[in-house]
Amino acid sequence: KHLCELKGVGPATASSILCMYRPDVFAFMDDEVIECLYDGKRGYTMKIYMEVNDRCGEIADVLNNEAKKRDVHGDDGGNGEDKECFWTPCRVGKALWTVATMSAVNDEDGLNAIFEEGKKKKSRSIQNSRKKAKKS
Repeated sequence: KHLCELKGVGPATASSILCMYRPDVFAFMDDEVIECLYDGKRGYTMKIYMEVNDRCGEIADVLNNEAKKRDVHGDDGGNGEDKECFWTPCRVGKALWTVATMSAVNDEDGLNAIFEEGKKKKSRSIQNSRKKAKKS
């Protein structure tokens, strides 16, 4: 709210600053993200941003909980990060934006490649988890 008090700064601009500073708490207020997660008419108000950001946080929590159950990310998600924090509101927003943008331009090949790579990573992670379990 304080950033929005600055001249020329609305919720969308404030969200771009906040998601760079705290991606674990804030998503970027993007058209595609709003359209995916907000039922009403698209707008750029604080009320809409808070609702969209809350939904991104909820989705991140669900994805992280599922990943923990399945040990999808291994010990560190493969990137040095704690697997409990792999998904953030910012990453959820970026994922929604990517899929919405690719769908809008009918990039079926790109979408299929993303989902195929995800299946391969999941398969490798499961194999690594099984290897670890056998060693224990």
